[in-house]
Amino acid sequence: MNPETLRDHALTEDDDLRDAVELLLHRAGQRRLWLLFLDGRGRLGDPLMPMADYPSDPLDPVSIEDVDDVTQAQVLAHRIEMLRELTGNAAVVLVWERVGDETVGGEGDEVRLWARAMRRQASSLGLPLRAQLLLHEDGARLLRAVDGA
Repeated sequence: MNPETLRDHALTEDDDLRDAVELLLHRAGQRRLWLLFLDGRGRLGDPLMPMADYPSDPLDPVSIEDVDDVTQAQVLAHRIEMLRELTGNAAVVLVWERVGDETVGGEGDEVRLWARAMRRQASSLGLPLRAQLLLHEDGARLLRAVDGA
């Protein structure tokens, strides 16, 4: 797999997905969330979206016109689902970028909190969340249940 042929590959295996994320994003340079979309055959779709200024707490309440108070994670999950539908993609991959090693810390770890909240919201909404990864200083790794994600 190389940058020129990346979009031709179905990313159905976790290792292939991790390799694709490393090929695209390399290593962590700042705190950021990347939205990646996959088409119906598991290939990388458009767009590839970075978000550098997401809130630190996914459970913080936010008021939206004509809606009861909801959490930051609920708003983000709804917006991601809208983008997925508008772009005609089949699934979403979230990549949590942060400077540091691959360790996901304790209960207060921001990546753990966001990954857990987004997994719950995706399940609640029926958002097809293919995977969540941590992009760190040495590459990328899949976030799994053992990480609290």
